[in-house]
Amino acid sequence: MAENCYPTYQENFVSVEQYQNKIQNKRNRCVICDYQIDENNESILKKFKCNVRAFKEEIFQVWRCPNCQTIHSLDIVDIAPYYAKYPIGDSNLTWAMRLCYSTLSKQLIKYGFSKNKSILDYGCASGLFVKYLQEKGFARSYGYDPYASKDGFGNNDIFQQAPFDYILLQDVIEHVEDPRELLSQLDALLAPGGYILIGTPNAANIDLSKPGISDFYNSVHVPYHFHIYTPKVLEYLGNCQNWLAVDLFNRAYHDTPWMGVNTRAWNQYQRLFDGSLDTIHEPIDLSKALTSYKFMFYAFFGYWLSYRTEMSMMFRKKE
Repeated sequence: MAENCYPTYQENFVSVEQYQNKIQNKRNRCVICDYQIDENNESILKKFKCNVRAFKEEIFQVWRCPNCQTIHSLDIVDIAPYYAKYPIGDSNLTWAMRLCYSTLSKQLIKYGFSKNKSILDYGCASGLFVKYLQEKGFARSYGYDPYASKDGFGNNDIFQQAPFDYILLQDVIEHVEDPRELLSQLDALLAPGGYILIGTPNAANIDLSKPGISDFYNSVHVPYHFHIYTPKVLEYLGNCQNWLAVDLFNRAYHDTPWMGVNTRAWNQYQRLFDGSLDTIHEPIDLSKALTSYKFMFYAFFGYWLSYRTEMSMMFRKKE
């Protein structure tokens, strides 16, 4: 473990095996500091509904560790059926997605990403960002997703291109049971002196007392998100791989100043319908959106009123 890990957590460090041996049907222990809750103490637990339409009546419990402030989903479920009905957006690069990916690519370019550098988008889903980069001339852009088809982005032969100069881990770390195991695997794929950008919800800005507001329940995203971290904890996890945190982007890459392309506008759009995540992956109903005063307000001003419930942190691996 790196010397600059936070000592408060280092004293209570638990390995992957130790943590998995301790939990059975409930995540009643913190994966970061091993704090254990009494799951029968209802004052600790908050109830959230699933924000995917097929499961919108299902309720799950979450809790915040009082020691490190990490948010945990208490309920352990067979996640496969939930992903089987997960809303998947249009695989085409829309104008809105191009604006968002422009922001994301600039975060990488700020730290030297160029057309002669290689990048792995780990957890790339349908590979839209990889396609965007390749269209922009970043020919050495690769994608991998463990849930994708072996004939597509699920083929781990792509790891033969390692070491990569850059790795993107966007909206992935919160979906895994133990983050250290994943980051250790990625460290082996990252070139010395390389950079890894980790995008994930920001537990520090998520209000668990407001489970009915999409600005918060989208980030909690039960039961898909297992653990949600604060910036301090995310930095700790990177430090434990001997990576140096060099920058924090304290909002989502898709939270932009362009009209209508911001998180609060999208969350308000959801509330015009059934509040589910599926809504933003379906054809836009402009007639309903343009006649909503609240939506139009957030379309113009949502960027400046952001709750900043997501973040990205850039790390650099030592040479």
